Amino acid sequence: MTTIRYDPGLPGMDFSGHAGAGPRGGDPVCAALSILLYTLAESPGVRARFGDGRARLRGGDPAVYETVARGLRLLAHSEPEHVRWEETQHEP
Repeated sequence: MTTIRYDPGLPGMDFSGHAGAGPRGGDPVCAALSILLYTLAESPGVRARFGDGRARLRGGDPAVYETVARGLRLLAHSEPEHVRWEETQHEP
């Protein structure tokens, strides 16, 4: 399962784990997660760090985060056995 933690106050997102919806290289949930993750990572001002089964993204335009978050929320809703969505708001 992939867990996504979103903090719109930073803005920032953390991804951990593997979706596990199919074989490596053929997992449709992983493909959907990946395209949204890399779209955000390539956005202006976003700093991204990647590790094995992990990603951390910080900074950039909050509107871009919210757009990507919409897609990730939809994916978590349709694939709850493979994607967990957590959203928090830290006070400044």
